[in-house]
Amino acid sequence: MSLSNLYLTGRRGLLAAQAGTNVAGQNLANVETPGYSRRTLRLSTDPIPRGGIVFHGVAPGAGGGVGVTSLDRLRSAIMDDAVRDARAGEGGADESARLLASFEARLAPDSGGGLLGALDSFYASWSDVAAAPTDSGRRDVLLASARAMVQAVQTASGRMEAVAASTQGELQTAVGEVNDLLREIASLNAQARAAHATGAEAHDVLDQRDQLLDQLSSFVPAQVRPQDDGTVTVTVAGMIGVQGETSEAFELRLPPETDQPQVFAAGARHPLRLDALAGGRVGAQLGLLNDAIPAARESLDALVAEVVGSVNAAHVQGEGLDGQTGRTFFDPTGTTADSFALSADLTSGDAIAAGTAGAGPGDASVANAIVDGSASATATLTDLLTDIGTRTQNASAAAEANAAVAAHTEALRDGISSVSTDEEMTNLIRYQQAYAASARVIETANTLFDSLLSI
Repeated sequence: MSLSNLYLTGRRGLLAAQAGTNVAGQNLANVETPGYSRRTLRLSTDPIPRGGIVFHGVAPGAGGGVGVTSLDRLRSAIMDDAVRDARAGEGGADESARLLASFEARLAPDSGGGLLGALDSFYASWSDVAAAPTDSGRRDVLLASARAMVQAVQTASGRMEAVAASTQGELQTAVGEVNDLLREIASLNAQARAAHATGAEAHDVLDQRDQLLDQLSSFVPAQVRPQDDGTVTVTVAGMIGVQGETSEAFELRLPPETDQPQVFAAGARHPLRLDALAGGRVGAQLGLLNDAIPAARESLDALVAEVVGSVNAAHVQGEGLDGQTGRTFFDPTGTTADSFALSADLTSGDAIAAGTAGAGPGDASVANAIVDGSASATATLTDLLTDIGTRTQNASAAAEANAAVAAHTEALRDGISSVSTDEEMTNLIRYQQAYAASARVIETANTLFDSLLSI
């Protein structure tokens, strides 16, 4: 080793310590920056250069100091995948729970009104008429209860349509946000590829891209595959979203173009298959539109058909106080929630047939038969509300479980990528001491050089 090499060793030590101090300072400055990944300095031993004033007796391979090999960004692809899978599950379950809870509240309000209350009141009014078939007041109350039940059913149907329309709007917005994220990721891919081609450091770009990928995973389950050129390929339910510097737009197609709302990749013939609880927010919104709401509407229509059929079957056999027979209570063509209506023949309470034709005004056999059929209708409605409640509970439980999984996986990833203030402060002290030690090497080299010149 030459004396000049000793100067060089000290200088390299100063530069390495200075670089380490800068890295620690950068980490500390970004300790609260969302998406920032901790940087670390990789150092290596430099060989001894030839030439200069040589000190004999130095062991071979003693080294020529330290050099900065690279500035690394601490990130785990495995943990990134785990976090994104968890975020898709959390986003889907949380969105499902929110949407279903809102849907349930509209159909079964806590105030006690709504469908079940209207149905119970309707059959209770029939029971009151059965107890006093000739009481005009009770018949008028029955008519009012029937109108209230029809209104409740139509209101419920309207609320289903309102929820569907609102959710459809949210879905359209979500698909737009997915496309925006894909375009931004493709743009960052271009920057990452350019930096990779020149060997430049692009850690800030990669941090931004990873943050966007995390956001994307809350909307749809995204699979990310790193490429050798610094880019990533993103697929959603098996369909390409980003490849290289190009993004593919997804589109929402609505009836009558499709049977039900569906999301398609550009040019695809088949829609994305997204689970309601694990398919991100988009999957949850599709699940409500294509499963929960249609199932509830089908049950509501079945309830109307059952009530119209059973009440009319008994009512046409009876006789009103006005002596007329063969009249229906409900419009027989209105067997869906939207078409549910009272019969045009039911002009007043006297037209209600409480008893069998020819049995006399005090007979209540028809009214009793209608009351006896209430259990089936109530069971149908209870099943409808129970199904929605069960869906809501399942989604809430899934949301809670997935939130715990997401928090756990993010904590594990943060253990790798996030900045530890204590660790970085320790690094600052360590690099400060290394800087002082390298400065002492240069001071010693000066002393040796002065001594050599004085000989």
